Amino acid sequence: MLPPPQERPIYHFTHASNLPSVLEQGFLHCDRIVRKERTLRVECGDLDIKERRRSRKVDPYPGGVVADYVPFYFAPRSPMLYKINKGGVPHYADGQDRLVYLVTTPRTLAASGCTSVFSDGNCAADITVIENDVSLLSTHVDWQVMGQERWNNTVEDPDRMRRRMAEFLVHERVPVEAITQLAVRGAACAQTVRATLRAYGACAAVDVRPDWYY
Repeated sequence: MLPPPQERPIYHFTHASNLPSVLEQGFLHCDRIVRKERTLRVECGDLDIKERRRSRKVDPYPGGVVADYVPFYFAPRSPMLYKINKGGVPHYADGQDRLVYLVTTPRTLAASGCTSVFSDGNCAADITVIENDVSLLSTHVDWQVMGQERWNNTVEDPDRMRRRMAEFLVHERVPVEAITQLAVRGAACAQTVRATLRAYGACAAVDVRPDWYY
């Protein structure tokens, strides 16, 4: 039996080279703050998509734009990761093996004092709706498509990929203490990540989860 939506894991991935700055600052910051402080060492996101997120408004409180939020997916193996795996991000050529999942839950974030909103699909799509009422989390997100390995559009359902890209968006920053698990594709990266955590006195489980990757 699945836990309630607020207790289910949500997933943010970044390059392993970005972990030291996250740990040093004590926060995982949104794109707006990262750009201002120039703390990102390796950019693995799609630059065109990130640019659109800097103008896509978030209507419910606390408002702003999508780039004011730290994004988490509701499932691993996202369409964005697939694009990276297929070489669809021109400036990034380091593959999946150095990408690290940072995992938490909506309840953990709320307990850490974070303010969050969530979408029913890709925030770049005009039809996507963003909400901030956590009581709607169980119905606003398509949990069925989140639980499936394949999320491709079909003739019967041409909107599956957009819904799989639904996000839990945390306003401005996530404290490191709210990250309850890290996951990587292979043992070599796990060793690197564990050494980085030790160097900064951080304590979190680092799991090898190749099934979360392509």
